[in-house]
Amino acid sequence: MIRPASEIEYPPSEMLRTRASMLARMEALNSASNSLMAVIAERIGAEAQEDGLRVEELTAEQERLIENMRRLARDEAA
Repeated sequence: MIRPASEIEYPPSEMLRTRASMLARMEALNSASNSLMAVIAERIGAEAQEDGLRVEELTAEQERLIENMRRLARDEAA
């Protein structure tokens, strides 16, 4: 989004830096959530086909994504 010159602060205030940081973290969390949902959907499909090796790979990826989301949430709270 392009802001009009009247809305641009230089140097940016602490509030604007905090807001930008929060928005970036929220976007990262949203992206991680979307990735997790895609992996879960793929895992369900693999389970339906009884593809054991694929289910194991997707379970590991799901656990990795969950841990990433937990880390992002901890960072957000800090």
